[in-house]
Amino acid sequence: MWRDNHVRTYGEGTKHLRHPAAGLIALEYSAFAVDGRPDLTMVIHNPATPADADRVRSLVIAANVRVHMTAA
Repeated sequence: MWRDNHVRTYGEGTKHLRHPAAGLIALEYSAFAVDGRPDLTMVIHNPATPADADRVRSLVIAANVRVHMTAA
């Protein structure tokens, strides 16, 4: 799909989310339409800054801790 260029850009920008524990998180996004599949849109989100990446990482770590605690 990527190699054959069947993916084209659809939109991009920055979204700001306010998480109750992590605070404000900025995520850059890019949305892509897939040729031949008008029903699909692929959206990629990336932290906008290193500080945003740290906030996301802390949420992932906290979620993993909760999963392991409930599985025990």
